[in-house]
Amino acid sequence: MSSIIQSVLGSVSPLTKGSKLPTTPLKETNPEQATVNLSQLHGKNIIVGVPGAFTPPCSSQVPGYARHADDFAKKDVKGIYVVAVNDAFTTQAWKEKLGANHQLVHFLADDNGEWTKAAGMSFDASGLLGNHRSKRYAAIVENGEVKEVFTEDQAPEVTVTAADKVLKHL
Repeated sequence: MSSIIQSVLGSVSPLTKGSKLPTTPLKETNPEQATVNLSQLHGKNIIVGVPGAFTPPCSSQVPGYARHADDFAKKDVKGIYVVAVNDAFTTQAWKEKLGANHQLVHFLADDNGEWTKAAGMSFDASGLLGNHRSKRYAAIVENGEVKEVFTEDQAPEVTVTAADKVLKHL
């Protein structure tokens, strides 16, 4: 039955090595206008998908990227983009709360989950977080193409997506 539903609705493959990033723009500082298109970024960048701003696992994971931002820069990383299925007010308040003020670190709002769904990284978190959210992942991308992707088996885990682990793959 699920294969019939997938064929009717169309299933999206999750991000994998060699795949292209979705072209859906995301919101950074303007809550009314999406202005960041991750597929158009130049050079090497890190995309970090998190289930939700202010959640304990996400709030323990993301500061590592800000703390290691200079180390990422030494490996020619141009930017670190944290994508959450939250509104821009929430993602910016979370960035401030975490003190993640490094110029390389950007917090992006995927307020309706379109980018996350297009990336094949959505899961049903309605029991805890009220709707579909992003799987926890980290991707090394270059010029809009995924070079490596690391996805946690369970959303609360922070193992393969920790900043120090991703840094070792650069």
